[in-house]
Amino acid sequence: MAAKDCPSVRHRPSASRGLGRFCVAAVLFVLACAPGLIPATTAAAGAGGKITSFSGTGNSSPEDIVAGPDGALWFTNASGFSIGRITTTGKFSHFESPLIQEPESITVGPDGALWFSNGIGNSIGRITTDGTVTAFHNVHVNVREMVTGPDGALWFANGGRTIGRLTTAGKFTFFTSSTPFDASAITVGPDGALWFSDDASHTIGRITTTGTFTSFTNHRLRNSSAITAGPDGALWFANGLQSIGRITTAGRIKIFDDPAIGNGANSIVPGSDGALWFASGDTIGRITTVGSVTSYSSPRFFYPRALTPGPDGALWYTNSSRNSIGRITTSGHAQQFVGAPIVSPRSIALGADGALWFTNRYNRTIGRITTAGTVSAYRGKGLGQPTDITTGPDGALWFVNLYKAAHSDLVLRIGTDGKITSFPGVAYTTSIVSGPDGALWATDYFRATISRVTTDGHVTDFTDPSVDHPGDITAGPDGALWFTNVSGNSIGRITTAGVISNFTAAGLSDPIDITTGSDGALWFTEGNGHKEIGRLTPAGAYTAFKDPSFDGLNQIAAGPDGALWFTNSAGNSIGRITTAGVVSNYTDPSVQSPFGITAGPDHAMWFTNAGNDTIGRITTPS
Repeated sequence: MAAKDCPSVRHRPSASRGLGRFCVAAVLFVLACAPGLIPATTAAAGAGGKITSFSGTGNSSPEDIVAGPDGALWFTNASGFSIGRITTTGKFSHFESPLIQEPESITVGPDGALWFSNGIGNSIGRITTDGTVTAFHNVHVNVREMVTGPDGALWFANGGRTIGRLTTAGKFTFFTSSTPFDASAITVGPDGALWFSDDASHTIGRITTTGTFTSFTNHRLRNSSAITAGPDGALWFANGLQSIGRITTAGRIKIFDDPAIGNGANSIVPGSDGALWFASGDTIGRITTVGSVTSYSSPRFFYPRALTPGPDGALWYTNSSRNSIGRITTSGHAQQFVGAPIVSPRSIALGADGALWFTNRYNRTIGRITTAGTVSAYRGKGLGQPTDITTGPDGALWFVNLYKAAHSDLVLRIGTDGKITSFPGVAYTTSIVSGPDGALWATDYFRATISRVTTDGHVTDFTDPSVDHPGDITAGPDGALWFTNVSGNSIGRITTAGVISNFTAAGLSDPIDITTGSDGALWFTEGNGHKEIGRLTPAGAYTAFKDPSFDGLNQIAAGPDGALWFTNSAGNSIGRITTAGVVSNYTDPSVQSPFGITAGPDHAMWFTNAGNDTIGRITTPS
């Protein structure tokens, strides 16, 4: 067990200055604070301090965090290209979709869903509490922070000197002012208007829901960033070096100075104790409405980025640089939870050695599990965030990293001896499969290309106007490769010579994963609310199958029994569909957010549980 530690506490009253106004956001080891460890300076009773940190369970650069309508905390995994969920007991879930692209800000929408900004692709996304994702695109979208407005729309501080508004139906409006501004954060004020901080022009701005701007300035305003409505009916904001500001709805500004505030708060939110809480540098602080500041530090803090009030009365925060989620309460000791080697497993494939091999996306390893349950994990040069994996024509396992990161490559090979080789050259790989020509074939999502990779690493790219954000790829029954066009609502086909064709049909929408069935047709899952499984013959005849049990359809694979097996990620179940369309659904408490699925060597189906970091097995009818 690792050494225990407690937060240190600094507490002092703050000097304030009243200023005039001018109108112009798996096995767990628990480490708790030993009774004998006392903070250097004890905070006043009820003034904060118990810290809990949750890590090692699928987080990758968590950015923003918010309390969801389901009693859990929801957060953005920027580098992980996913939306995370954590219960107040520390249980993680992660949701992925091609529509989630470097997510940053997140808020609860007026419709009970979570809305988030994408750092890539000029879009705002929406995810329901069951994991269904949609996205709305506009070339002008460049979100800094987002909030639900009093008018039932989403409002956001937007780059390009605008404030944006998005209805839940997807209609964008952008507002500009005759007074130049560059909003960095936004919140709803107690007066029914939206208030925003302006880091560039050193002002605090206000915009009504009809688009009327007011600007407030003062010579003490500097580098204002995070902003929130306080419990006292005023707006509170981060004001740069060692200061926090307060502005009334009438525009009167007061600045509170204290060295304990540090070099500038990243986030400020109201706490359940009637004070304001903020993250600054490697500390978390508390300031009362009269300006008394308390600062907390702990080895569990590593530049906490965003804070939010939790449903349990505590403050929850993201440790972006340590890939963890933390919690701070009032009792004064620290805990940390560290996960086991299987961390958010994704794709899984049967290896030539008779074992199952899988990708551990968030701890950047490749895992191996025997049919007896023995688990191994492998690391190596070039590993980034591995997603899809397949057995290659050379008897090795081939896999892809989600995107190019520092010191990582995009197409990699691991032998059954654990030796890893990397092959750069593909820009954004989503899926990989062994082709009938002895090469590997991969989809390149952002470049809209299909890549052919030989076993010695030579890459050839093929593209066509019909290729639209390709997702999964499989070897078809006709000697060609078939793939899903996620944004194109179509199924693509490419011959081994590189000739591309495209198949569309009424009702075919958001295809995700694809495989070849025992009936010689292509079978695929359809997502984002459509909840269908599609079947396409090589001649292009399309059939859609629906069933109430379909819930968060993800991967699909052919089983040894001649049926298709698939994962219901949101429904926590494994599904089976015969080639005649008869559906069965299998549940068990151990099945948690299943993702990848493949046929094993033992006449069973093996699958990954992203929700509880386990590998599952389900027998098939004999």
